[in-house]
This record gives sequence, structure tokens and C-alpha cells, in this order.
Amino acid sequence: MKNLSNITLSLAVLSVFALSSGQAMAEHGKISGSAALSYSKQEASAAPSAGGHMLVSGELTGSNKNTGGTDFMSDANVDNREVGQLFQGNGPHTGYYTMSKDGNTTTALWKGDVSTVLADDGSPRTSFKGTWEYVAGTGKYSGIQGKGKYNGYFTSKTTYTVDWNGEYSLK
Repeated sequence: MKNLSNITLSLAVLSVFALSSGQAMAEHGKISGSAALSYSKQEASAAPSAGGHMLVSGELTGSNKNTGGTDFMSDANVDNREVGQLFQGNGPHTGYYTMSKDGNTTTALWKGDVSTVLADDGSPRTSFKGTWEYVAGTGKYSGIQGKGKYNGYFTSKTTYTVDWNGEYSLK
């Protein structure tokens, strides 16, 4: 009986040590947010002799606001780099979306489609949607994995709002 209680105690001590050293701990969950972003750099280049075809690129900054029940990257700074190949305001786009807070970062590669329609007053209404996946993280988000979806819309020629949701895990 004494040997059995020593073995049980030893297993309990090892379990506590493994948990406290982080080897057996994992973090994961559903996340969502919204950001209002503004262009700090915006370029468009028309394809020669191909009316309506444009290569666009931009750099945007803003702040993330959580819309879910977690504190994941709440009020984090956002840096978004994007490239699009558009024909009359429609086509594929891709980029990197980096959130940073307190020296920790997450970077997601995103890709999707841009859609532009004319409103009744003749003004363009541009929206976009697609998917994202984490490709890097630093600090407490080192080794982050996850993916999700996004959608957004332009609020002016130099600003847009993007809503995102998904799941992540840390090991």
C-alpha cells in the first residue's frame, strides 16, 4: 500500500510539473473582431492597352476591436499590406494582416475577392470577402495556428471596415 501511495504521489508531482512548465498546456478558441483601417500608402497602376485592368497595392493601419467573448488582441494595432488585380473594380486580392499589442504579434495571410457595384446615384460601392490563415506569431503568440473568414466594405476612397472571425490554437 505504501508503494502504491508513493507512485500516486510521484505521478501527481510529475503532472503538476509538466503543467507548470507549459509542456502540456494549450490555448485555443473562437475569435472575432472588427477594424476600421485607413490607407497610409495607396497605389494603382493601369495595365497598358487593357482598359479597366488595374494592379492596386496599399498599406493600411488601424485598431482591432473584439466582437467575440475573448480578450484576444483587444485594441491591438493593425497593419495591413494588400495587392489586388482588378478589372473595373472586381477581382482577386491578397495580403498580410498583422496585429500587435504589448510586444506580441500575429500575422495572417488572407485572400479573397473584391466586388464593386454602382449604387442608384451612380457611385461605386466596393466590398470584399475571403479567408485567412495565421502564418506567424511572436511573443506569447509564437507558433500560433488558426484560420477563418473576413468581409468588409469601403467607407470612403481611403478607408474601409473589415470584420473577421475564426479559430486559433497555441501549443
